[in-house]
Amino acid sequence: MKKMLAWVLVAATMFAVYGCTAGQKTSQPSAEAPAKTISGATAAPAADIPVVKEDKDITIAVVPKALDNAIFLDAKNAAEEKGKELGIKIEWVGPTKSDAAEQVSVVEGLIERKVDGILISCNDADALKDVIDRAVDSGIYVGIFDSDSPNSKRAFYAGTDNYAIGKLAAEKVKELIPDGGKVAILTGVLGAPNLEERIRGFKETVKGSNIEVLPVQTGEDDVQKSVEIVSQYTAANPDLAAWFFDGGWPYFADPDALPEVKKFMKNGGHIVSIDTCEPMMQFVGMGMVDLLIGQNYPAMGSIGVETLYKLIKGDKSVDLGDATHYIDTGYELADINNWKEVLATKTPW
Repeated sequence: MKKMLAWVLVAATMFAVYGCTAGQKTSQPSAEAPAKTISGATAAPAADIPVVKEDKDITIAVVPKALDNAIFLDAKNAAEEKGKELGIKIEWVGPTKSDAAEQVSVVEGLIERKVDGILISCNDADALKDVIDRAVDSGIYVGIFDSDSPNSKRAFYAGTDNYAIGKLAAEKVKELIPDGGKVAILTGVLGAPNLEERIRGFKETVKGSNIEVLPVQTGEDDVQKSVEIVSQYTAANPDLAAWFFDGGWPYFADPDALPEVKKFMKNGGHIVSIDTCEPMMQFVGMGMVDLLIGQNYPAMGSIGVETLYKLIKGDKSVDLGDATHYIDTGYELADINNWKEVLATKTPW
């Protein structure tokens, strides 16, 4: 495996509550894609807002899929630090669990309070579209990180190319099981835009090969449930050749809670998982996962907050990414050859 370098994008500060990776460089925004400026943004708020607002009076709310999802910790820390650097207020608010309806209610509350900006990871693209549009129409700038709602009026999406990492996972699985076989997929919540794109990328890449993709299993973004699903499904399918975890939930558990995974890998099974959070890295060294594909959550938090800040301040040089206002925060890879180096870039949890 090619040795991975540090994140290209600066992961500064944000106020969210979880996250994972801190050192990546594999996927970067295209140098040929023209930067979008505020004058070219299609998602500028319709309501009248002050052209200039003092930094101390600016409030940006960061809304993860759920407050109990540890995946967002690095994004939280990065957003918080960026807020301190800019001298603005950062609020961390969200539903207690991964639920689109609860998330809609949270955003409605932020509209009521007239915050200046919202940075959100969407549980469901369609379910969040209307409330995002209402926020924008009320004069609030809305950016999205991690999980997009592309048909909404959001100003930008800062995050991973989820289809691309799903495709990358599939290519690795094909390499690991050249003779093919049955492959299971673990997801979080069905319908989550980022997870669905990873699954689509995976399935389309193995299509036409000798790999049989079994029905998708869901752990509902819950560590314990994910451990139970993986353990039970693995034990019930002795002919299973590989797993694709489109999120790293099982690897937030204690290694002793995963005896079936250990046995599965020891007997020739293979696992490729998304995310390279600090607690997950030990599983690479223990031989309990073949490859981790990490996302740059610090960059999502830092870039997301700073981009909203520039929009709020009327900075005409603000970079909104490509023609679709997508800001690619890249990814990293960790396997048995480089996991210690990747781990060294992580802030201990």
